[in-house]
Amino acid sequence: MSKKSWDEWIHEIAEQYDLNLNEDKETQKQKKILEAAIHVFAEKGFSGASTSEIAERAGVAEATIFKHYRTKKGLLLRLVIPAIARVASSYIATPVLNILDQDKPLRDLLHELIVDRKKLFEENWKTIRIILVESLFHPEIREALKTHVAKHVVHMASEKIEELKNMGKLRADLPDHVILRGVMSQIGAYLFASNVIPELMAKGEENEEIEWIVELLVGGIAPKPTSRIESGSDGESH
Repeated sequence: MSKKSWDEWIHEIAEQYDLNLNEDKETQKQKKILEAAIHVFAEKGFSGASTSEIAERAGVAEATIFKHYRTKKGLLLRLVIPAIARVASSYIATPVLNILDQDKPLRDLLHELIVDRKKLFEENWKTIRIILVESLFHPEIREALKTHVAKHVVHMASEKIEELKNMGKLRADLPDHVILRGVMSQIGAYLFASNVIPELMAKGEENEEIEWIVELLVGGIAPKPTSRIESGSDGESH
């Protein structure tokens, strides 16, 4: 999906739910409502959250929420749609490319990438949790993740994987999607476990945990050292 069609899709959803996507024009009350909604949605989920509780936490009248966002779902989408747009651009594309563009060994690149993604998850965990959980129940959120984030990530990653293959940093015999799936599953599982069940999953110090993941990844996707097989007879034929 092109950037233009993505923007059009966002504004189509925005018009449907009467969302103001220009953060600079939001009032202090609206910002307080959004901040309160992040906490309440993250703690109780969309179904368990109430607009009255969000209003109380924001210090505004419940009618103010309906005035600006019309419905509870409108408020949810106002939080999630811009967040997905930020995730796809500044949170995913730019930092990852900046790391992978460095002239460093694969091991160092992977270590730096994991540290950077861990920081991202920790700083934005409540919003990320809302996106992941509510995408199961709201097709608008799933569509945003699928058509923009997923496609954007795959396209960006495929180009970078090919570049790293040509530089001899990745195995040329592995398909791009296999490398991408392997890296994302290892890093994603670590980030998810670190935030959801750290007491069960984290068995060592943070740096040690990351090194284990790097070791596992490098062992699978890095080019294998080539050994020269000398021809010759090992013994007499009988």
